[in-house]
Amino acid sequence: MIEKLLALQEHDRRLARLLREQRDVPLRRQQIESRLQAHRESQKAGQENLKKQSAAIKHLEGDIEEKKEQIKKYREQQYQIKSNVEYRALEHEIGIAQQRIRALEDEEITGMEQVEELQRQQQQHGHDFQVEEQQVQADLQALAARAASIEQELEQGRTARAAEAQGVEPEWLARYERVFQRTGDYALVAVDNNCCGGCHMQLPPSVVHDARRAPSITLCNYCGRILYVAG
Repeated sequence: MIEKLLALQEHDRRLARLLREQRDVPLRRQQIESRLQAHRESQKAGQENLKKQSAAIKHLEGDIEEKKEQIKKYREQQYQIKSNVEYRALEHEIGIAQQRIRALEDEEITGMEQVEELQRQQQQHGHDFQVEEQQVQADLQALAARAASIEQELEQGRTARAAEAQGVEPEWLARYERVFQRTGDYALVAVDNNCCGGCHMQLPPSVVHDARRAPSITLCNYCGRILYVAG
């Protein structure tokens, strides 16, 4: 009977593993799909940054034109005044405006370099997204195939398990199923050096002795698993 229960336990453990894998399928699908979302968010942030930087350059260009117009007006005023003091004052303002233009042009150059870099990054993001999208589709297809395979394996496993269970005495089967449902892993464990193979607690000699008696069902005093002595 122990041999039949051990064979049944192998079926149940395999079915339990398949069921766990099946329950994980939706989460795995979500994790795969989330990879694309991360790329989308990164690309969107890059686009916003590029738009912001381009707008900043436009603003700089406007400031530069404004200063140039200011210089033009100062030059026109210089033609109209006759006082050297006023002329030098305007010349001073023109100098300040020219310095500001140079500073703005330096900012514009830096900004244009940043725009070029952002454009390059966006191109790379687009390429990376396409590559990742293809990989995600491949991973989703593989996951769908595995999900279908799990369903088939479960059906076959349940059929084989039912056939195996028919050869187990009802009393042993009922006790085994209750223990397996509670533990979720091993309901039947070997005595190892007078210890329970499940919880590894030292067993009383009487329990070890009872476990050697094949016709009887012997349970561990601590974890309640069914005990047997190998060999």
